Amino acid sequence: MLPDIIPLMSEQQTKTPLFRDELLWYCVKTKPKQEGIATRLLRAELGLEVFCPKIRFKRARSTGVAWVNEAMFPGYLFVRFNYPELHRRIAATSGVAKTLSFGGSPCVVEDSIVEDLRRHVADGETVEISAEIREGEEVKVVEGPFVGVKALVTRVLPARERVAILLSLLGQEREIEVSAKAVLPDMRHPLAG
Repeated sequence: MLPDIIPLMSEQQTKTPLFRDELLWYCVKTKPKQEGIATRLLRAELGLEVFCPKIRFKRARSTGVAWVNEAMFPGYLFVRFNYPELHRRIAATSGVAKTLSFGGSPCVVEDSIVEDLRRHVADGETVEISAEIREGEEVKVVEGPFVGVKALVTRVLPARERVAILLSLLGQEREIEVSAKAVLPDMRHPLAG
């Protein structure tokens, strides 16, 4: 198996020079939670084309439900630039950690991948994810007298726009029905496994 791969790798390396002097998409790693800062600075200071897809979803907060915008790929964004000319300036930009590389070569992202991702986002960068409730899923109550309580969905009642949840109250388990809008899936990030 390995001998079959080696000729393919050497062919790929001869077709793709290490540092191409052209505008290509690269994957740039950001510092934690600094995708927005890095995106703004790369666009404003260097005039670069940056693609940082985001997701928008509802999250339970202590004050109720809030819409949250987060990076689709936390810690990464796509930047189109001439690597030999700008890689040092990009690495020195606030919020940027480095340009992703494998085996010493910068990670070039095919144009078709970025175009395909862009086709799936509504406003050029954001995808709205609805919170679909399923049986057997753990949820957090976000409205009513049980706000903040975690429960297990036992039944989804779509005709009445309600769900049955199993609550542990005073050492006993009780099934109650609540509005489907009163619960949200209990997860950190909707795209996390």
